[in-house]
Parts: sequence; structure tokens; C-alpha cells
Amino acid sequence: MIRRLLAPIALFAVLAAAPQPPLALSLRFARTSFDLLDPVGIQLIVDNPSDRRRDVAFATPNEYALAIYRGRKEIWHSAAVSTTGSATPGKSHARNIPPGASVFVTYVWNALDARGESPAQGRYRVIATFAGIDTHLQATRMLRFIAPLEPNSVARLPIGSVATIAGRLETDRDSISAGGYTLRLSRIVRGIAAGRCIVVRGQVTALRGVRGFDVSRSAPLQAVGRDRDCDPASARYPRRSR
Repeated sequence: MIRRLLAPIALFAVLAAAPQPPLALSLRFARTSFDLLDPVGIQLIVDNPSDRRRDVAFATPNEYALAIYRGRKEIWHSAAVSTTGSATPGKSHARNIPPGASVFVTYVWNALDARGESPAQGRYRVIATFAGIDTHLQATRMLRFIAPLEPNSVARLPIGSVATIAGRLETDRDSISAGGYTLRLSRIVRGIAAGRCIVVRGQVTALRGVRGFDVSRSAPLQAVGRDRDCDPASARYPRRSR
């Protein structure tokens, strides 16, 4: 009788002592192509392949870190995360990870590099690090920024369309130009030198039949290679791939 009572307890002890399958990390975006200055929501997905909840201890308040690369060059990173194997006194804590894949956090990157500039069009690599004590995970995924539109595209876009447009900031600082066309903006762009190539994101408007552009965000545009950063695409909008 005692043996029959002890057998399940022994089995449970063996199962509890058995090594758990490792956690895994992956990344998910709402889409893989974005307009410049369009904030990027980055979801860190932690997969717990076991059938029980898992506790992960962290040495510092920071539990994860993100970095954005163009080729081998890092253009932006979030706050650093500790990868040490011992906890910092008074700062350690734990998180309980449920079975299956779940969203650990959603980080919204403002689509600006470390200098406050907009990345140029092209492909970028996002690297995420999940760094708990005795648990170090990493995941990588690519995203793409599509080319901005040229200023004269406003004449073709539907009223109310949201778009990102590139041009050189004029001396009056409330208009941009490219390809021989000047676009008047809804406000003066401050903090950027006149003559600099910039991108503006906003909405196409119309007042008494005159097209305009209501600016919500603006930033200098990264120059990549030679000075080709003020040569926006003339393709029809929208051009985003899902």
C-alpha cells in the first residue's frame, strides 16, 4: 500500500527534476514593409514548449534589448540588457512564462536612427536579445523601408491619404522641393537646416481646390553613399507590400 502511494510521488519528483525543453524567441511585425517615419511595432514572442509555466529570473530591470542594423552597421539600439550570470542585489526579479507561444512585449520603434534621422529606403535587420539569468535567447528578422514619394505625387493622391514624401528643405522652411516641384507644407519645419534633404509624413489635404500636405512628423533623411537621398520614387501610391 505504501509503495503504491509513494510511486506517484516518486514519478512526479522524476518529472520535476527532468530538464525542461529550452525557451525560444521570435519576432513579429504587423507587416514587413513600412513607409519612412511610420513607427514599427516589434513583438517579442517567447515560446515555452513545455506543458508547465516557467519562471525566468532577470539580473536587472531590463529584460530584453533591440538593435537595428543596415548591413553590418548598427543604426539604433534600445537600452542595454545585462547578460551576467548573477543578479544585481536589489534589482533582480522574475517573470512567469506560460506554456506555448505568447507575446512577451511589444516595442514601438519610432523609425529614427540614433542621431534622430530617418533611415533611407532599404532592408534592415532587427536583432532582439532576451537575457535572463541562465536564459539567453536571440532572434533576428528583416524589415524593409520603402522609398518616399516625390513632392508632385500629392497632386495624384486621394484627399486624406497618409504618405511619406522626401525633398530638400527650402530657405522658408515651410516647403520642400525635388524634381523641379515645390510642395508647400502645413507648418514650418524647425530644428533642421535649410537645404537639407528631409522626409515628412502626413496627410494630403485640399482647401478651396488647392492641394496641401498636413505634416505630422519630419526628420532629416540619412544619406547613403553619394548624395542620392533626395531622389524619391515616382511610383504610384500605395506601394506597400503586406
